[in-house]
Amino acid sequence: MPSRPRASAAVALVTVLMAALCACSGPSPRSLLRSIDDGAVILGVKADQPGLGLRGAGGDYAGFDIDIARYVVRTVAASRGKPEPRITWRESPTPQRERLIDNGEVDAIVASYSIDAARAAAVTFAGPYLTTRQGLLVRGDESAVGTVSDLGRDRTLCAVTGSTSARTVAALLPGVRLIEYDSYSACADALARRAVDAFTTDEVILAGFAAQRPNAFRLVDMLVPRDTCVDGRLRTAGAPLSVERYGVGLAHGDDAARDAVNAALRSMLASGEWERALRRAVGDEEAGRTVERDGGPDRLVDGIGDLGFLAATSAPCAAR
Repeated sequence: MPSRPRASAAVALVTVLMAALCACSGPSPRSLLRSIDDGAVILGVKADQPGLGLRGAGGDYAGFDIDIARYVVRTVAASRGKPEPRITWRESPTPQRERLIDNGEVDAIVASYSIDAARAAAVTFAGPYLTTRQGLLVRGDESAVGTVSDLGRDRTLCAVTGSTSARTVAALLPGVRLIEYDSYSACADALARRAVDAFTTDEVILAGFAAQRPNAFRLVDMLVPRDTCVDGRLRTAGAPLSVERYGVGLAHGDDAARDAVNAALRSMLASGEWERALRRAVGDEEAGRTVERDGGPDRLVDGIGDLGFLAATSAPCAAR
C-alpha cells in the first residue's frame, strides 16, 4: 500500500527531530540531595589554596572548605537517614564554577565562593559560612609597600582571572598595573619570583600562603585609599576594599538542598567544630581576627541563610 512508506518516513522524521531536540537541550544540573541518597556526591573545590582547599602530593584534599564540605555532606545524609556518601573531589577554577554547576559536573561547590548578585542569579547559595576581606600579600623583605596607596604605576599587582578581587581592583585602583593569572598558586609563585610586586585576594586565602612560607610573605590590610565614586556609589576612605562572604553553590532553584545545607552549617557553628576547623586551617591569629570581625559564632549562626547584603547599597555619589 503506497501510504505505508510515507507513514514510515514521517515516523522516521519525527524520531530524528526528537533526537535532535534532546541533543540540543544539553546537560542539566545535578541534585545534591538525590546524590546523597544515592550514596555518591561530586563536590567542586579548590586545589591550590593552602588552608582552604589544597591537594597534597598523594591526591588527598585538606583545608577549611574541605572540612565544611565533609561536615555538610555527612550531616545532611544523617538527617535523611542515609549513610555517609562517597565524595569525589573536582577541582573548580574560579571562572568555571557556574558552568560546572549548570552542566551537572558537580553537585555543589565549596571553593572560597564569594556570594554576589551576579552569581546569585545563576546559582543558589547556602550560607554564608565565612566572611573575609580583600587583602594584600607582599614579600617579607618588601619595605616600600605598606598600604594600597604605595601601589603606584610602576608596580604590578597580581589577581586571579574572574575573581571578585580582580574586578574590585580594576574599579577602585585604575592606576595599578593589574596582571591576572588563572590560579592562586601562580600569583603566589610570581610574587616569590619577584615577577609581581603584590598579590591580592581574600585575606583568609593569603593567610594560608603566608603560613605555608613563613617569613617569605606578609599580609597588608587593603583599605580604600580615598573617597571614591564607583558606578555612582561612594566608597569611603578607610573602609575595606571589599568584604567577601563565602557560600556553598548549588543548582539554581534547588531550595530544598539550600535549606538542608544551611541547617548543617548552623549545626557546625553551634557545635564549635566550625571554629576548630578554621583554627586548624589558618592558625589562631587569623581565625581569631575573623571570628571577632563577624561578632562571634552566635552572630554567624544567625547570618546563615540571610542574603540581604546582596540588596545593600552604599551612598550615591556623582562621578567626576
